Amino acid sequence: MKVKKYQSLLTSTLISLFTISINAQETTIEWAPFVKNIATTEQQLIAAAEQVNTEFLSKQKGFIKRELVKKNEQEYADIIYWQNKSDALNAGEKVFTCIKCNEYFKHMNAKEKSGEGFSHYTIIKSW
Repeated sequence: MKVKKYQSLLTSTLISLFTISINAQETTIEWAPFVKNIATTEQQLIAAAEQVNTEFLSKQKGFIKRELVKKNEQEYADIIYWQNKSDALNAGEKVFTCIKCNEYFKHMNAKEKSGEGFSHYTIIKSW
C-alpha cells in the first residue's frame, strides 16, 4: 500500500515539474533599455512607470511582472515578463495608443542609445 502511495506521489511530482518546465520555456522576457531625459527626476520616472503599470500593463493578457532597473544616473531599462511571446507582441501593438505609455515615453531621450553590451543594473521598482 505504501509503495502505491509513493508511486502516486512521485508521478504527481514529476507531472508538476514537467508542467513547470514547459511553462518556463514559454515565458518571454522583454528587455527595453533607455536613456532618461536629463530634466526628469527618478521620482518622476517611477511615478510615470507606475501609471503605465496600473493603467496598461496589468490589464494586458499574459502580463506576469515588470521591473524598472537602473545602470547609472541616465541609463535605465524596463524588464517585462510575459506568459509567451504572442502576448508580448500583442501588447506591443497597443502601446503607442496608450496615453499613460506616451506620457512615460516623454521621460526618455529617444536620440540616445542604452543597454548595449554586458552591464549591471540595480532594481529600483518591481510590480
